[in-house]
Amino acid sequence: MDNSDANYGHQIQAQRKRLNMTQQQLADSICSQSMLSGIEKGIYIPNIMLFAQLCARLGLSVEHALLHDYPTINHSTEFNQTIKQLCNAHHYAEMINYLAKAQVINYLITDQDFQTYYYYMGIAIYQAKHDYQNAKQNLVLALSYTPTDQIKTALENLIAATIAFIDFKHSDRNVASVEFQACLDRIKQNKILFKNENLNSIYYQYTVRLYQKNNFATALAIVDTGIQHITDIDSHFMLADLFLLKSAIHIKLNQLKDAQIAGAKAASLSEIFSLELYPLT
Repeated sequence: MDNSDANYGHQIQAQRKRLNMTQQQLADSICSQSMLSGIEKGIYIPNIMLFAQLCARLGLSVEHALLHDYPTINHSTEFNQTIKQLCNAHHYAEMINYLAKAQVINYLITDQDFQTYYYYMGIAIYQAKHDYQNAKQNLVLALSYTPTDQIKTALENLIAATIAFIDFKHSDRNVASVEFQACLDRIKQNKILFKNENLNSIYYQYTVRLYQKNNFATALAIVDTGIQHITDIDSHFMLADLFLLKSAIHIKLNQLKDAQIAGAKAASLSEIFSLELYPLT
């Protein structure tokens, strides 16, 4: 059991108490009270359907409750909360202004803090201004805080994948493909420290770029690998989006029956988990 598993239980317990609901009331017709107690204590890890039922009764969004941790800095709760709010709202221009404040820069102490800071700055610049050169400069700077003799962390793998995402469109596509594959190989070979579900997004990033360049055969292979990986780790983050993307690929390949099946799975997952799917642009 890791900290994220225990955190799910803590979130359920906190919301239940906020609603003045007993364990018996929450568990009724969903699971036993003893199982719920184990979940809240972090002893028992619920499967995704059980977790969804508990969240629905508590009025929690499953996507937010299971939110794959945002990279944080060590000494400022205010920074971490603000960044999370801005990311969830997609307010990237506002994020640039926030990150530029002297007060925020003064929060940065460790190499990890600086790496996290420049990662967010790179993402915000690319999303808000579409300035790929400045965005990449910040991301490369973020990656420079990685010790060369250590296995990459999940954040460092995400930074490398984001650079590949930018390069695939704006620079050398072949080099970007090699870097994307290196990111996926590190996941497959279990060479990532502090793994989390954010890594699922790399399969989506790579597939989108392949789809945009009409490389549908490779895109289909990558999307299938991503779906299998997410299924193997009992996750759902990005799963609906990958099925939607798979449906679009099948349409391009004139495989309409397969497209319909994948699209139906995307719609079903989106409805179950109240997800807003990423548009294919």
